[in-house]
This record gives sequence, structure tokens and C-alpha cells, in this order.
Amino acid sequence: MKRVRSVAIATVVAAGLALVVSACGGGSSSGGSSTTSSSSTGTLSTATYPTLNVVWGTTDYMDPGLSYRLESWQLFQDTYLGLVYKAHVSCLTGNCTKIMPGLATTIGTVTNGAKTYKFTLRKGLKYSNGEPIKASDFTHTIIRDFNMQSPGIGFFSNIVGIGACEANPTKCKSISGIVTDDKAGTITINLNTPESDFEYVLSIPFTSVVPGSTPNKDTENPPPAANGPYYIASYNPSKSFVLKRNPNWTKDEIPGIPNGNPDVIHGTMTDDLARAAQLTASGQDEYDEDVLPTDQLPHYKSKYPSQIKFWTNPSTYYFFMNQRLKPFNNLKVRQAVNYAINRQQLVNLRGGLGIQTWNFLPPVYPQYKKITPNPYPYNLTKAKQLIQQSGMAGTAVKVYTIGDVSVDLSTAEYLQGQLNKIGLKATLKPLAGANYFTIMGNQQTKAQIGFTDWFEDFPYPTDWFNTLLNGATIHPVHNNNYGNVSIPAQNKAMAQLAALPPSQALSPSTNAKWAAIDKAMSDDAATVPYLNGILTSFFSTKLDVACDVFDDNQDDIAQFCQK
Repeated sequence: MKRVRSVAIATVVAAGLALVVSACGGGSSSGGSSTTSSSSTGTLSTATYPTLNVVWGTTDYMDPGLSYRLESWQLFQDTYLGLVYKAHVSCLTGNCTKIMPGLATTIGTVTNGAKTYKFTLRKGLKYSNGEPIKASDFTHTIIRDFNMQSPGIGFFSNIVGIGACEANPTKCKSISGIVTDDKAGTITINLNTPESDFEYVLSIPFTSVVPGSTPNKDTENPPPAANGPYYIASYNPSKSFVLKRNPNWTKDEIPGIPNGNPDVIHGTMTDDLARAAQLTASGQDEYDEDVLPTDQLPHYKSKYPSQIKFWTNPSTYYFFMNQRLKPFNNLKVRQAVNYAINRQQLVNLRGGLGIQTWNFLPPVYPQYKKITPNPYPYNLTKAKQLIQQSGMAGTAVKVYTIGDVSVDLSTAEYLQGQLNKIGLKATLKPLAGANYFTIMGNQQTKAQIGFTDWFEDFPYPTDWFNTLLNGATIHPVHNNNYGNVSIPAQNKAMAQLAALPPSQALSPSTNAKWAAIDKAMSDDAATVPYLNGILTSFFSTKLDVACDVFDDNQDDIAQFCQK
């Protein structure tokens, strides 16, 4: 998923990623009940309290069928549940990518050579609006995704009978491969071939079940009825949101899902990193979801050392280059841009927070193999030569970026300067962060080159290569493959690996084949990967930092506890 948050320092292992996290202590708050329970995160406080105030980055949508931003997904983990979910546990002390039964009683019965998944819903579940959760709501959810041309529809291409919906998403009405029985509460999903990552697919918000009465259009005022411990009571885009307890949530009704400590969560939204940090430092807000401003990081680290946590995570920051448009339809130009980028300088622009990379896949994956020798060492002279050889010298280029996040703007300004140095004619095109990725994902934008990043949806390479660099997943809108990368041999290799049964997904030979795809993308200069990101979490003195549970969707605010 995309993320507009720039970041800071630590070590983490989630699916191989090392993570610095504290176990939670048992705090208490006046006026709230207090109990503690043992879990894989330590002894967690369940002391309730009236209000949690947070400051948050802006997002694209607050609809689970449309949003592909971590700012939303971090909230969705406590509001919108699917048939299964990723464990709400610390990535240090537990397996935060473990698939757990959510609305379903099990993680699914798999038959027919790993091509059929059957689930049975838990009995008595209701949405926040009082409607009962029905098996047919799952079908509605997937059809709704297609009708809205959701950025998540590429995840469903292996379901039997999905062809008509892929051909004409807005007219999708039925999917033969999904069979439901409301009376029995069963959902059966039939696949064309085995799929190595399918249970992970069922854990992401695009499959979070919403009521069958939810309109098949962007629904944000208010967002769709929720089925988790909280619901989104109000949302004012780019300004604020309010989460309240789901009145139809029964305590502990889904094992492993926190019931939540705060009764109400008020969120102020801004991409002004300095303002966000100040709101938290002053105590007006209790948690800063935005990153600490890189130019002020030494100040905050010195003054508030016990209130800041630093995390590395599975992410890659990179520049996309649109291979359908000049000059980036020319291999020599794409190679020139790679040679022209001093990756360490981009790390420095982020306050020294990040690790430079030339691989697309992050190093935390077992499929990662560092590309050696360095494929594109910083070499302006060679970059200039390649531009001259390409015949594209002087070509006008617009550099797209997020304009209201200072570090993303400065990153694009650096890119613009380097492109001009090597012989292109680059200008800057900054856009508001809230709409940036939606605009980039629309083919009508015709974006040539720009900033982007990717944070894992789930810990398997399909989420990186098939989602971002596979020609088969290019779409007219909500497209994630901004560079329109399509290399036939690699498209075929990705499809073959994605069709492996889960039992073969992590074999040494499979891992080596994914590493080969990473190398092939580098040879083609498909993107310009430059760093693997690191994140910050900043807490006010009102919160017990020991209660923080940093899971695969970042800090789980439902588990925050006050001192």
C-alpha cells in the first residue's frame, strides 16, 4: 500500500523483519474499568478511558473498498474485518503476519487441490448499524470493488467466473466462483488455479465485508457500517475523523481482536509534519501518526527520548518511469536516471533515516538477494552519455510528487535537478497528498515520472511484483503500476509463481525465482528504487508507551492505554 509518511530509525522482524517494541504494562485510568490479559505482546492493559486525541496524515479515501493508503488501513484494522485477519500482535514478540479467523470460524477449509476455500461465519454477528452480517455480503463486497474500479480488483483475477467483471468492472453483477448460503452462513470461493497468497488477500481491507445495503460507490459521509470493535462515526476529508465504539460489538466475540481501550477517538488530519509534532508535544494530541519532521528530529530525540519509537519496516521508496511515454520508453533513458541518483543523498534528505537500496524487493524477505555488483553506482558522466546515445536530450519531462509533505517535495526537487543535469528538460508538478496516488493511478494523467513508495499489504513478493510491475494488472483508473511496466517474460514468470500452492510458496527454488525477477527488473531499469523506509511513532506524556503494539498495520490505537 502507499504511504506518505517519511521516517526514522530502528530494527524489526515481521516475517523476517526485526522490530523494537516494548511489552505493555498494566496502566489504569480514572473512571474506566481495568483488567489485564496475557498475550503474545506481553501483559496488555485493557483499562478503558473516555477519549483519545490523535493527529493523523491525510488519506485518499475512508472507504475500505477504495483506500490504498496506510493512513486509512491503520484505522481499518479496528473497524473493518474480513473473513480472516492478520494478528494484532507486536511484530517483535509475536507473528504479526499470522492469519487468524476473523468473521469466519476458521481460516478456511481448503480442498480441490488448493483451489477451493470454504468458510463459515460466526453466528450472531452484526454491523454497527444493526444489520446482521450475512454470507452474501462477501459477494456484494467483491462486486462493489469492481463497480467502483477499486485498486484492489487485481487481487481477484484468479476467482472462477471473474472474467466478465474484469472486462467491464462497472457492470459487474455476479461472480460464479463465489457461492454463498445465508441460512448456513457459508462462503465458498473457487479459484482457477492454486494461489500462494490467497489467504493473505482475504486479510486486506478490499475484502473487508460490508453490508449488502452499502452503495456501490465511494461512501465516506459517513463511511460504510463497520463490523469491528469501532466504527467511523464521521469523516471530514483531510481535516478530521471520529471513531466510536461499535454498539453491536460483543466483548471478545472474535478472539484476538482487541475490544479497545478508548471509548472515542478524535483525529485531526494534517500533512504539516511540524504542526503534527507540536500538537503532540504540547499534549493537545496524544499520538502523532505523521512522521517527525526530519529537520527537527534531533530536537525531538533530545527532548522526548522516552516518547518516541523508531521502526524499520518492509517498504521501498522509488521513482516510477512511465514506459508508455517518451522519454522513458527508452531503456537508455531509464538506465541514465538510475545512474544519476545518489541514493545516499536521498537518505540524507530524510534526515539520514532509511537504508539505500538498488533492489525493488525489501531485504526482509527470504526471496531477497542483493543485486551485485551494484547495478547503478552514482555516475553522472555515464548518465549524460546514455541520454545522448538515446537521442532524447532536451525532452520535456514533468516530475510528479506530493507537494504538501516537505520531504517528498525536496526529494522530487532533487530528481528534477538531476534530470536537468543529465540533459533532460525537467519541471516540477507538485500535487496535494490526499489525492496524489489516485491521480497517479489514472492513465489520463499521463504522468511521466514521479515519487512513490510501497509498504507491504502482506509478506509475499506477489504484493510487490504482481501488484506494481506486472503488465497484466495495468488498469485505466486506480492503477498501481504507474510506470506501466510490462515485460512479457517476467509477467509469465510472476503468473507461474503466483499459481503455486502454498506448500511450495517458500521453497528455495521458488525464492530463487523471485530473486531472479527482482534482478530482471533492475536490468530493465523498470523503476528507480532508492531506499527502504523507517518510521516514527511519537506519544504524549499522557500515554503509556509500553502499551504500544506495532503490528503489520502500524500502531494499533485500539490498544493504547493512558498512564
